[in-house]
Amino acid sequence: MTDQQWDAQNGTVSPAEAQARGPCWCCTGNGVLYSAFGGKQIKANCGECKGSGKAQP
Repeated sequence: MTDQQWDAQNGTVSPAEAQARGPCWCCTGNGVLYSAFGGKQIKANCGECKGSGKAQP
């Protein structure tokens, strides 16, 4: 998987849309964030929802 494909797993959703549907706006419900830096593909828990994937009030 290329770094661009890895980053694309983050998805995009607006905060208002996420609140209406239920998933976290930052990680789109995955509970993790994907990044690539220095040739390494990194996966980290979402800081916004603390890894739950649910929208926070």
